[in-house]
Amino acid sequence: MFQRRLGFALLVLTLLTFIQGGVAIWAIDGARQKVELGRLSSDLHTGFMAFSDAKNRLRTWLVDAQNNPSPDLDQRDFLLQEMRSDLQQLHTNSDRLAERTTQTNEQVTALIEERRAALVTFDKLFQALETTALALSPTLATEQFEQVDGQSLQVVLADALARERTLLAQQRSDADRSLQQLIMWAVLATITLTLTIMGVFGYFARALRRPVHELVMGAKAFQRGELTHRLDENMRDEFGRVAARMNLMADELSQHRQAEQDRQQHLEDLVELRTRELEQALASLQQLGNQRQQLLEDISHELRTPTTSIRGEAEITLRGSKRSEAEYRQALQRIASDAAHLADVISDLLTMARSDIVEWQVQRHPLDPSVPLRDAIGQASTLGRLRNITLHSESLAAATVLGDAQRLQQMYGILLDNAVQYSYPGGVVTITATIEEQQGEKVWELCIGDQGIGLEGQDAQRLFERGYRGVQARNHRPDGQGVGLAIAMLLTRLHGGQLCLEASSAGGCVARLQLPVHTASTSSAGIAS
Repeated sequence: MFQRRLGFALLVLTLLTFIQGGVAIWAIDGARQKVELGRLSSDLHTGFMAFSDAKNRLRTWLVDAQNNPSPDLDQRDFLLQEMRSDLQQLHTNSDRLAERTTQTNEQVTALIEERRAALVTFDKLFQALETTALALSPTLATEQFEQVDGQSLQVVLADALARERTLLAQQRSDADRSLQQLIMWAVLATITLTLTIMGVFGYFARALRRPVHELVMGAKAFQRGELTHRLDENMRDEFGRVAARMNLMADELSQHRQAEQDRQQHLEDLVELRTRELEQALASLQQLGNQRQQLLEDISHELRTPTTSIRGEAEITLRGSKRSEAEYRQALQRIASDAAHLADVISDLLTMARSDIVEWQVQRHPLDPSVPLRDAIGQASTLGRLRNITLHSESLAAATVLGDAQRLQQMYGILLDNAVQYSYPGGVVTITATIEEQQGEKVWELCIGDQGIGLEGQDAQRLFERGYRGVQARNHRPDGQGVGLAIAMLLTRLHGGQLCLEASSAGGCVARLQLPVHTASTSSAGIAS
C-alpha cells in the first residue's frame, strides 16, 4: 500500500520537476531571444556610429592630403578597410535581426525595409568614397561626403540612428518583459512544486505517524523485556506485515525466555536439592562426629572406674598382713568382676570404632535392680577404702524392672563414684532402695546420700550438662571431666526413669534415681534402644 503511494508521489513530483524544467527552458529561451535581438539592435546602432566616425576620419584625411604632397596612403587604406568591415557587419547584423524578428506587423516590416535602404545608400557612399580616395581627387570629396543620389547623408544617418535607438529600446523592453515573465514562471513553478512537496510530506506524515509510533512503542516495549506486548496487525499495508513479523519474533523470544527460565529454575531446584542434601550430610557427619567424640569421652570416663577399682582392690589386698584363702578368693572375685566390667566397656569402644553406632546400646529385660546395685557397691567400696570413705547400704528393696544389668551397674557406679569422689575423708555414703508409689504407679527408688561438698544453687540445674563442673567441684577435684552425670542421665532416660540431685539438710547431697516397676501386664520381651 505505502509502496504504491510512494511510487505515485514520486511520479507526480518527477512530472512536476520536468514541467518546471520545461517552463524554465521555454522562458529562458524566450528571454535569450529577446536579449539577442536587443544585442543585435545595439550592434547595429554601434555599427552606424562606427561607420559615420570612419567616414569623418576619411574626410579629414582627404583634406590633409590636398595640402600634403606625399599623403599617408596606409592610413587611407586602413580607414577604407574599417568602413568596409563596418558595412559588412551592418549587413550581417541586419540580416540576422530580420531573420530572428518574430513580429510580422507592418511597422516592423517598414523598419526593416528602411534599414536595408539606408544600408544601400551607405554602400553607394562607400563606393564613391573609395573611388575618390583611391584616385586622390579632392575636388569631389565635399559633395560626396554630404549627399548620395540626392539624399543628405546627415539626414539618412540621423534617421538610421534614430530608428536603431527605437528598435534597441523596444528590444530591451521586450527583454525586460521576458525576464519578468521568466521570474514569474520560476516563482510559480517553485511555489507549485513546494506546495506539492509539502502536501505529499503532510500526507505521508499523517499516514506514517500512527504505524511508526506503533512500531517505535513496540520496539521500546521489547527492549524493556515486555515480550507480552503485541503490535496492531490490522494495518493494511507494509507496516501490518512488519507488525506481524515482530509479534512472531516476540512469541519466539517469549518461548525461548520461558524455556530458559524453566531450565534455570530446574537448575536452581537441583542446586537447592543438592545443597540441602549436602547440608544434611554435613550435619549428619558433624552430629556423628560429635556423638563419636561424646561416646569416646563417656567410655574413657567409664574405663577409669573399673581400672581404679581393680588397682584399689589389689593394693588393699597386698597392703595388709597375711589373709586367709577365703579373703584372697573374695578379693580376686571382685577383681575378676571389675575386669569383666572393664572388658564390657572395651567391647563397647571396639563396637563403636568398627561401626556407625554412636549411642549406648541398652538391652532391656526383666531383672532385679538391686542385684547390679550390690555389684556396684562392692566395686565402689574398694575406691571408698582408698579414700577413707565408708559405704553403708541400708534396706535394698527387691523389685522387677525392665533394664540392662550392665548399664544399670554402670549407672550405679557413676552415682556411687561421684558420692565417694566429692565426699570428705572419713565421711559416710548412705545407700537405700525402696519401692514408692507415684501417680498410681510403682517405682523403684534409689537414694545415695553423701557428706561431701554439697550443691550450690545454680549447680543443681546444670550438673547434668556435659562438661559442666561447679566451682566447688573444680576446687575439690581438679582432674574431673564433667561427663559422668551426663552419662548417668542418658542411661536413666534409656531405662525410662528419672534422676535428680538434691541438697541434704545435713550437708552433702542426695542422688535420687527412680525406675518404673515392671508388672505382669508389661511385655517381658527385650527392648533395644
